[in-house]
Amino acid sequence: MFFSKNEKPNTNWLNQYFKFNISGLEKNLTRKKETYWQSLGQKNALEIFHAAAEKVPAYKDFLKKNKVIHAKIKTIADFSQIPPTDKQNYIQTYSLNQRSWHGQVTDSKLIASSSGTSGSPNYWPRGGGQEYEAAITHELLFRQLFNIQKLKTLCIVGFPMGVYVSGMATSLPLWVLSQKYNLSLLSAGNNKTEVLKAVKNLGKNFEQILLVGHPFFIKDVLETGKAEGVDWKKTKVGMMFCSEGFSEAWREYLLKEAGLNGARAYNTYGSSEMLLMAYETQTSIQVRKLLEQQKSAAYELLGNAQVPNLFQYNPALRFIEEKGKELLFTSASGLPLIRFNLHDAGKILSREKVLGTAEKYKPEIAKHEGWQLPFVSLEGRSDYTVIFYAANIYPQHIHAGLGNAGFISKITGKFTMTKGYRKNMDEYLEINIELRQKVKINGKLRHHIQKTIVEKLKEINAEYNFLWQNLNKDIRPQIKLWQYQHPKYFTPGLKPHYIANP
Repeated sequence: MFFSKNEKPNTNWLNQYFKFNISGLEKNLTRKKETYWQSLGQKNALEIFHAAAEKVPAYKDFLKKNKVIHAKIKTIADFSQIPPTDKQNYIQTYSLNQRSWHGQVTDSKLIASSSGTSGSPNYWPRGGGQEYEAAITHELLFRQLFNIQKLKTLCIVGFPMGVYVSGMATSLPLWVLSQKYNLSLLSAGNNKTEVLKAVKNLGKNFEQILLVGHPFFIKDVLETGKAEGVDWKKTKVGMMFCSEGFSEAWREYLLKEAGLNGARAYNTYGSSEMLLMAYETQTSIQVRKLLEQQKSAAYELLGNAQVPNLFQYNPALRFIEEKGKELLFTSASGLPLIRFNLHDAGKILSREKVLGTAEKYKPEIAKHEGWQLPFVSLEGRSDYTVIFYAANIYPQHIHAGLGNAGFISKITGKFTMTKGYRKNMDEYLEINIELRQKVKINGKLRHHIQKTIVEKLKEINAEYNFLWQNLNKDIRPQIKLWQYQHPKYFTPGLKPHYIANP
């Protein structure tokens, strides 16, 4: 078993990793049925629950307040009745020590940070057991998707380093892999110049180069490299992303820029709280392309024509449930989380259902021998958060920007956010704002609002401020002013919607 539900003092996790039979797991992933992995995930979820109920002060108190006696929770049906946790009722209610194993955050080995809605950071400790899991997960993915067991590989990590989770959470497991494979790791951070220097000066020594980072950053690297004379067609390039979704048109654009044929660009689903949770595979990409091309297939599988991001996941590592169109996660970490609601909207889809639908429209997809794992769709944030260039833009932050005395008398306070893509697939963030009655649309007011919102985002949103300081793009929101009760976004009587389709 490669799952570790709790930290064990003095465990040599690096030694455990080298003892692990990765080829045996690969065989099991293709041979053992999906029900096996679901059953293992249910068993692990119950074990994590009982361990947290006994050893985590915050969760013990949470169960007490909700009148849950953990000893009576014996089946997964019992487990499904436990009240979910989220940032409001758990993370913001209890201290960091209270949420840690044995009430001691000092037992953690690594601490990452993420921005909260208030601008104050949330800290996410983890231990050696999580790095052990991460190494195995990355090994599986990099063997399956990029054949690192066969090719001399230069892996350039372009995620931001520092307190943010993505850089360290990718570099650490890849360094572990480099001790076992012919893989060289270069952690450039989100520094485009350094990434391209490495490609130009080191790339010829390797059989393939893997670029790992946020989708928009890798896109910028490819475009700039092409402008500087890098012939991506002469280089075997692989890409892995996280933090943002994209369409198949976006993927095709990127592959065209890199001169690649076939699927060599894969997205993953992760979070600061639980690291890597799910991942694209060749099968998931083929299914998603089908759903975008055949709307009837999308309706049959998803119930609507809007095609979400689609991943596979291993329940034994991250147990995922679907409740009220939102996803709940159970995972052991430095801060164990039980039925935790990230407020990500999505669905759990069985492999049988996904491939059964695909077979009706494109039989060759169902014949593909892939991992016998379930699928999870990710439709976006259900808490009105827009992910813009990997920064979480919260409605609270926009509200704060609109509270400026210089123009507050000219607007109603209602707004709607939209994220879209330009022709070159760069992102834009549009904020549509309702004016008060008899206030006229004018450029001076629009510019004043834009400047104020940008300054407020830089002040209270650490992720946006990081992008402002490091991303060489215009990330100012586009401000559009609308007359009072305009029917497009501000029909009277309707509940305000903070997010709308472009």
